[in-house]
Amino acid sequence: MIHARPYRPQGKGKIERFFRSLRGQLLTRLTPEDTQSLEALNRRLHVWLQSEYHHSPHRGLEGQTPLERWAQTAAEVRFPETGLDLDELFLFETTRKVQKDRTVSLNGTLYEVDAALVGERVTLRYDPAAPASRPIQVWHDSRQIQLAKPVDLYANCFVKRHRPSSTIDPDTPAPQPAPSTLKLCGLSDEDSSREKN
Repeated sequence: MIHARPYRPQGKGKIERFFRSLRGQLLTRLTPEDTQSLEALNRRLHVWLQSEYHHSPHRGLEGQTPLERWAQTAAEVRFPETGLDLDELFLFETTRKVQKDRTVSLNGTLYEVDAALVGERVTLRYDPAAPASRPIQVWHDSRQIQLAKPVDLYANCFVKRHRPSSTIDPDTPAPQPAPSTLKLCGLSDEDSSREKN
């Protein structure tokens, strides 16, 4: 969908011209029966479109009628594939950086994402009309990673976090200590023999 910038109506001139034709040619001829119900009004609009509007030449179409122009370009029209989720195509997208506590903020709501994404920039895909409690899609490197749910702030305060320490974690395990020369298992036998003597 293309929106025209303020004071730049060139991008929406055709729709404005359509509404002008609609007001001048249809609305002035409506009868009380045509306005009794929405169904009657839609029926009258359909008759006007099919019998008059589509058969009258337009200057914006270089003197052709809308029906003639449609006939010329109808073969180029692509219809959506069967099974295509149209709602998915109209989701809004925004980019956010995942914070150290593995959350992202969207419209004042915190969402929890995978810990592997900390510090990364992710794309959030969402429906702006949906309630904030609905999960949003998290995309990274052009693939969907997960559905992020809003953070439960009460439960989140009890989650243990890995805190960095001042000690250095070695890359290799610590070496095993050398075996002791002191034999503890033999001490009990020696003690019992001494007590007998």
